[in-house]
Amino acid sequence: MHTKWSPAMRRYQLRFWPTMIAYAVLLVAVVRLFRVHPPQGALKYALALAPAVPILGVIVIIGLYIVEETDEFRRMQTIQSMLVGLATVLAAGTTWGFLEALADAPHIPAYYVFPIYCIGMGLAQPVIAWRYR
Repeated sequence: MHTKWSPAMRRYQLRFWPTMIAYAVLLVAVVRLFRVHPPQGALKYALALAPAVPILGVIVIIGLYIVEETDEFRRMQTIQSMLVGLATVLAAGTTWGFLEALADAPHIPAYYVFPIYCIGMGLAQPVIAWRYR
């Protein structure tokens, strides 16, 4: 059952999707550029950081949603899902860190932290919603 979006959720959606599109475009462009004609010097670092900027924006957008949402129940559900996402990334990072350090597991790049957080948060949302039906 789909519930009507709150004004805060509508603003969240209007902010989130353009930011994610910018992330996808920047990521594809930067990866292609590095493969075809790798930049040098300071430009190399600036371009490598470019895809991170929209991700930082998404973090701000999530925070804005929490601040702007006036429905305390929706806010609580979102915060609970965020806590599950945080627990997921902390558990995965700690566990994999021990596997890397002690069992020669392959290194996982740090840029996977946010996607793992989002997966944990995303999987938690329907479970939390079901819990309160």
